[in-house]
Amino acid sequence: LYRYICDTRGAFVQPALYEAFGLTVVEAMTCGLPTFATCNGGPAEIIVDGVSGFHIDPYHGDCASECIADFFERCKTDPGYWDKISNAGLQRIYEKYTWQIYSERLMTLAGVYGFWKYVSKLGRRETRRYLEMFYILKYRDLVKTVPLAVEETTDGIEEKSTE
Repeated sequence: LYRYICDTRGAFVQPALYEAFGLTVVEAMTCGLPTFATCNGGPAEIIVDGVSGFHIDPYHGDCASECIADFFERCKTDPGYWDKISNAGLQRIYEKYTWQIYSERLMTLAGVYGFWKYVSKLGRRETRRYLEMFYILKYRDLVKTVPLAVEETTDGIEEKSTE
């Protein structure tokens, strides 16, 4: 269906009140469809407004319909405008939302998770040693450089606080 709409130089409109990710937005843009999608949630990150598609606010239908109408009016006066938005949408998908990019991010997250899973398998005593070593190597000298907070009492005498 996306491909047919694209072949007839149409557009994809996703006016959800909120969209957590926006898979339909990615699918439409992958087919080269100029896309209008909610500015609430994932599509706000997927689309670069006015470049690779358009953000619409579903709570303001008049503004959303005006944005869509303006797009098609501009396509009438500038036949290359539809292609410009279509190509920019495709470029955005190729730069940010391919399976290769997704799998690389997933592997990175799996590596981070694996490290912390390994660290968390340490026993209580080993974990405490690890944290003490980390404190000694990194934070002990840093803590010495932090000035103590000065509090003024009701009688005007300043007291140093360690809190």
